[in-house]
Amino acid sequence: MVRLLLGIAAFGTFFALGTAISHVPPSTFDTLAAGESGRLTGLALAFTRAGTFGPYVALCATGLAIGMFRRRWLAAALVEIGLMLAVWRASDAFKVYFHRARPTWWYRDLETSFAYASGHAALSLAFYGFAAYVVARSTLPLVAKRIIVATCGIMLVGIGWSRLALGAHYPTDLIGGYLLGGAGLCAAMEIYDRIDDRDKSRPPKRWGSHCNASLGALV
Repeated sequence: MVRLLLGIAAFGTFFALGTAISHVPPSTFDTLAAGESGRLTGLALAFTRAGTFGPYVALCATGLAIGMFRRRWLAAALVEIGLMLAVWRASDAFKVYFHRARPTWWYRDLETSFAYASGHAALSLAFYGFAAYVVARSTLPLVAKRIIVATCGIMLVGIGWSRLALGAHYPTDLIGGYLLGGAGLCAAMEIYDRIDDRDKSRPPKRWGSHCNASLGALV
């Protein structure tokens, strides 16, 4: 319940911020970002492209493949896919709704969509935040958990930073994107926990008793 309330609060803040900034000139806070753009553009471009549709599809497909052998990972992969689709569609819809123009200082890969909120930021927090949560709750070795969670943290921060470095967004676009992704993440964690708790409460199936029941039915 606490997570759901946090998700509602994140979404409310996202919407309030979008309403406040969308149809007014950029604030000093936003225009200061121009001075940070154009730095390490090669690295920024790599992070940006890692936050596009193709890599996410590949990672989700890998999760589904693992889930074919481990039921718990299958549930996580399905929730992750649903989360990504929901955040992606919501991000696109709210960009049209808020209709905020992009910054004028672009460096690479000019985009035609509106600015608020950053879809890269929203999707990175949703995907990598949920992946880190699932891994942290898993039975993987502690060292593996730390490496994967740290990698997820680097990716979600790096993808957001790359949008500023390439001049693709204002800082408030990133804040809004992280808020939208965080709202979806809270909902996804709640759904996953309920599925996981339900699976844990089920008694394990025993092959011997299943065979005896089948033989009894035949007799």
